[in-house]
Amino acid sequence: MSAAVETKADAALGRGARRARALVTPDGVPLRVEIADYAERAAAFAGDFVVTLVATELILFFAALISFGHANATYAAGVFVAFLVRNAYFVCFELLWSGATPLKRAMGLRVVDRNGGALTAGAIVARNLSREAETFFPLGMIVTAQSWLAAPWEILPVALWLVLTAALPLCNRDRLRAGDLIAGTLVIAVPKQLLLEDLVERRHTYTFTDAQLDRYGILELHVLEDVLRRPATYETDRVLDEIAEKVRRKIGWSGSTPRDTRTFLLDFYTAQRAFLELRKNFGDERADKHHAATANDR
Repeated sequence: MSAAVETKADAALGRGARRARALVTPDGVPLRVEIADYAERAAAFAGDFVVTLVATELILFFAALISFGHANATYAAGVFVAFLVRNAYFVCFELLWSGATPLKRAMGLRVVDRNGGALTAGAIVARNLSREAETFFPLGMIVTAQSWLAAPWEILPVALWLVLTAALPLCNRDRLRAGDLIAGTLVIAVPKQLLLEDLVERRHTYTFTDAQLDRYGILELHVLEDVLRRPATYETDRVLDEIAEKVRRKIGWSGSTPRDTRTFLLDFYTAQRAFLELRKNFGDERADKHHAATANDR
């Protein structure tokens, strides 16, 4: 895809208007993230919805073939299966792919904890179950209503509910829907690339083991990139010293305290980038430093 086409696509989905937000992790490290735009989230949900709809309809079709006229039993079973398919789709993918469904992943979006912590299984289940009350249940009521012509006002409250829940993300700065408010989550845009090449084309003074590099993920890498690219000032040096201390403590650094903090962090960044890219090539993408904790929750 050409740069011009990508630019037009970004503009159409509102990607140029993303708002930056700072998350502070429990370790006190600030993470700068970009909030996913409303249009991006809507497009991703629409795609995921189509997938679940097709899967549900196929299940109902085969259930009808098997039932041989037992309409009531088929309908009841179909409703239950539809509920399971919808929720299993969103929950399982967000658990397995660190907060991303297939369409979120394709569009570069993912769910994170709003307070900078680990994205827990409980939060994923809560945010997706709430979608039943927000969207699926009222939408089903409207589709199956028998009073469209005779008494259309009977479905107006349900239609109004759908409009209000759909508009909720437009009424807050972080584009949170009801499920995000309940679960304490946030949908962000994942940066498309790691670091620029000029930060890694250099000789290395410090080396790190895979076990040490396994402690952090892509988000933390981008935070480090932002700081390393800042002009050399007293404040920047102070922040680098704080980050280096946290990194050494987190990875269990047993070597001597680095004299040049920037060199230490540049070497760590280079090694971390290579480690993450290798893992990604083998299908093990480290979204952030909480990937291990999330896996344990599962």
